Amino acid sequence: MRAGAEKATAETVIKKITPKLYDGIYTGKLYRLAFRELRKLDMPASSRYEIKWAITRLGRNGEGFSFEQFTAKVFERLGYRVRLNQTETGRSGITHEIDLVAEKGSERLMIECKHHSKQGMWVNVHTPLYVYARYLDLKERFTGAVIITNSRFSEQSETYAKSVGLRLMGWNYPKDGSLQNILDKYAVYPITVLHSVDNAILRRLLVKNIVTVADILSMPVSKLSNLIGKRAVLVRKEAEAVAKA
Repeated sequence: MRAGAEKATAETVIKKITPKLYDGIYTGKLYRLAFRELRKLDMPASSRYEIKWAITRLGRNGEGFSFEQFTAKVFERLGYRVRLNQTETGRSGITHEIDLVAEKGSERLMIECKHHSKQGMWVNVHTPLYVYARYLDLKERFTGAVIITNSRFSEQSETYAKSVGLRLMGWNYPKDGSLQNILDKYAVYPITVLHSVDNAILRRLLVKNIVTVADILSMPVSKLSNLIGKRAVLVRKEAEAVAKA
């Protein structure tokens, strides 16, 4: 229902999959069962339902840059002015490469993006330790540091980050400000939720920094057609359907 399906649709899905459930079923299998039934009933809702997989797919296109692009779009939606792949020199004289620099008012954040292309991966404590050390060297230039991932943080990572004031944003963490919650609240969908976008089209779009469904909707169909060819109308139609939450 959070993906936009009607209550009756959700109840139908439950009715269909309940006979297939058993004690100890893996959440991944439960998800696949629900997705298969939802896709038969409501294609746009099924696209939104598989958003976690869609973000995972961003790292499988050979570009190696798209999760940073998507994260930039998320922070822009939150009202930040964002620049990607910046270099900053710290007090030590060392030059640091920053994935994203996000600014809003007096706030200036350095953001480290950690994308995992496989399910079940974790960000261990070494990453927060490393990022916070860099932040201390750059503290005169930033008001805070953020690590964002499409997966989860280890318990040690969360404990350490809380102790030093480092902000973490994972798929389900923190409870009221997780990546999942923000995407749901602000309806930020990666173009990989669209079933009409194959890998060839995906690469063409990402090169032009077209990363979200909203980016597609902001383009004239003629421009989209020049970029991806005859499937432009189909991609646009699906983007419109997905955007109707």
